[in-house]
Amino acid sequence: MVSGLIQGVQCDVAFDPTLFSLLEDVIMTGVIADHEIVRHLAIKALGLSCILSKTLAKKYLVFFFQVVMIDSFAEILETTLKIIFDLFLVFGFEVFYEKDEPSEKNGEGSEDNTLLEDKDDTVEEGKEDKGDGMIAKDLQEFVEHILEKFKGFLDDEVLRTVSAEGIAKLMYNGRLKDPLLFSHLLLLWYNPTTEGDPLRHCLGMFFSTYGGEREESLEVIEKAFFPTIQTIVNAPHTSPLQEVNPNNVADLLLSLMRGKREEEIAITMCNEILLNPRSNYGRCLIRTLHHCNIVPGEVSNLKLVHNLIQQILEEVDHPSTRKALKTLSDKLTAYIGPEEEEEEEEEKENVSANVSRASSQASVTKPVTKKALFAQPQAPMDFLDMIDCEDT
Repeated sequence: MVSGLIQGVQCDVAFDPTLFSLLEDVIMTGVIADHEIVRHLAIKALGLSCILSKTLAKKYLVFFFQVVMIDSFAEILETTLKIIFDLFLVFGFEVFYEKDEPSEKNGEGSEDNTLLEDKDDTVEEGKEDKGDGMIAKDLQEFVEHILEKFKGFLDDEVLRTVSAEGIAKLMYNGRLKDPLLFSHLLLLWYNPTTEGDPLRHCLGMFFSTYGGEREESLEVIEKAFFPTIQTIVNAPHTSPLQEVNPNNVADLLLSLMRGKREEEIAITMCNEILLNPRSNYGRCLIRTLHHCNIVPGEVSNLKLVHNLIQQILEEVDHPSTRKALKTLSDKLTAYIGPEEEEEEEEEKENVSANVSRASSQASVTKPVTKKALFAQPQAPMDFLDMIDCEDT
């Protein structure tokens, strides 16, 4: 009944004293009940209350994590984990690290919910006085601590599906941008042990919609590209990932990027190949490099990729590998050639235009002076003038 009542309350309505009394008298009593069903419904009601109140969310977040760690009833674990993800989805990560105002320290929500239980309280108080830079560093540590817990949930067979769905929601809505978690989700999707698991449908929908035109999502995919392929290639013989074809995973990652950032990926890929071109990892990247959708663009990037491919050709001797690299090299040469010709034509046109402009300006500004070929004849002198000249 309490859960139904709270679900009918609008999110923008304040958590009034009536709901607080229900929380203290009914919900918290049920949370500590021995009966699993009662405890399950009470935790669900507490989670709904926290979604309506940021103060309650900050106060009980640690409690929800403790329930996931301690309780053994599967339904309670799944519901509690869903509550945790919903709280981060609604409020974000920063809210749970914010310190309460001094006037509210005696009221509700004054507990320290940083989840960094190994930190001493005196150290935390000292960090508050060091300015925003130190606070930002602590916030990063807090988020990393939460992400470590999420990774642990993904490794739990009971919590794996709920954890994957929750992380996918956070990443899709921009609350979470972690390449390693994205890589972990991708490996779960390809892992043969998850075949028939409902999480495959959820992750399939997530991968098909994630990325696109969002620059932040593309950056996450790019950073997750090489760690994912390396994990599959270097998987031990006892790992189920040995059955996964790394080429298929690489093709999927390229398709998720939808033609964006592929020149940057190609440059990084060439550098990775040059580190060990004859390894399984290097051969996989060479095959993936051949499938990169490199289109005519900035000549400097095309030239860089072309030069790196020439260096790789000097290191590999497998016929099929060399053939694929030469095909890509010829393709880049065809792209670079017309671009250089166009640049040369433009330079020639600019030079001729400058020359004609300079000559026209010279003809206007510099007057032409004509020199006489012969001296001008002087006027004949009179006879009296000649006598005067002799007398003088």
